[in-house]
Amino acid sequence: MKKDITIVCSKCLKPSKKGVISCTCSTSRYYDYETVLYDYKKAAENFPLVGTHNGLDRFLPLLPNEKFSITLGEGNTPLLHFQKFGLKYGLARLFVKNETGNPTGCFKDRETAVGINVESEQGTKKIEIVSSGNAAISAVAYSNKAGIECLCHIPETTSEGKKQLLQIFGAKFQLHKGDYENIYRNVIDSHSLKDTVVNFTAGKYVYREEGNKTIAFEIYEQLDAVPDTVVVPIGNGSLLFAVYKGFWELLQMKKIKKIPKMIGVQIAGFSPVAEALRQGKDFVALPNSPHSIAEGGIAAMESYCSPKAIKAIKETDGAVIEITDADLVRVLKELITEESFVVEPTSLAPFAAFSQIKSEPNETIVCVATGNAFKNLEEILRMLEGWSHAKK
Repeated sequence: MKKDITIVCSKCLKPSKKGVISCTCSTSRYYDYETVLYDYKKAAENFPLVGTHNGLDRFLPLLPNEKFSITLGEGNTPLLHFQKFGLKYGLARLFVKNETGNPTGCFKDRETAVGINVESEQGTKKIEIVSSGNAAISAVAYSNKAGIECLCHIPETTSEGKKQLLQIFGAKFQLHKGDYENIYRNVIDSHSLKDTVVNFTAGKYVYREEGNKTIAFEIYEQLDAVPDTVVVPIGNGSLLFAVYKGFWELLQMKKIKKIPKMIGVQIAGFSPVAEALRQGKDFVALPNSPHSIAEGGIAAMESYCSPKAIKAIKETDGAVIEITDADLVRVLKELITEESFVVEPTSLAPFAAFSQIKSEPNETIVCVATGNAFKNLEEILRMLEGWSHAKK
């Protein structure tokens, strides 16, 4: 791992000492304030790398890794122009960063690749992760290749497709009753995480966002410009902050002159980031367990990266859009009809938000499609019950 990086509090920028943030911004050990800073003047001299570097390794000057020894071919996902769907909402320049093309079908592979390479360099033997499915599948796939043991903690309600993929990869996983949030807190509170075991969970593992920020680098490369707005689904909120951070770092290196507006999407009634914004807080805990097609994704009681997501939203004049299950069903049918595009329920969220997003026709907007539909086919088929493409 690089020695010229600094872990700081994302809110006050106070650096850590021996891996511990000593500021008073955080009032709960469950919520994530940490982020990584680099020498941006130095990085700008050789960014991105060229030649034999053609994956995430071309962004090494702004990653915590010395090199990329372990890769499954993550990154370099396409940027699609959704003309028909965009024009339906009066947008001529609507693009989709299609993260479903990653090795396990999800954006999580970017963060996993960076993190597993960091842990491999440091000689880590075992990691644990709390996940509703996608992050666990990704972690197991990469840890297998690295020879690192991975224990996954997942809810009993995780889709059968995701459970089967974990079994295919030979994962060690524990099924837990209750919500994701309870599992997350219990694992942190337990004594199972010894010094030799790394908690690889979003909200507790600082290097995850370093992989996901490469989405911003690629969007900039592919557009050869900065979009006006980026729309992403919010679970914990780490992806929204990561994409913001990628553009922020390009700004620090003077590669760009602005950061796009960041818009996150959650399910109405189960949107802790939206509620925290309304209350003027860094985070809130909602009282009721979520009930949604997108449960385990964008419907939550708590979002553990909320402090950083809110920072990104406020600094870009962004927002959180709240949608319903009916919106997800509607937009799934529209995407199939207009673009022959199917993704998992969580990934439908950015598209479902367009009826509420105010924008000009000539604005460039990028949606991040986070995961493919094949791990959630049963849910997708239930959403489409009684409907067919021929009925358009």
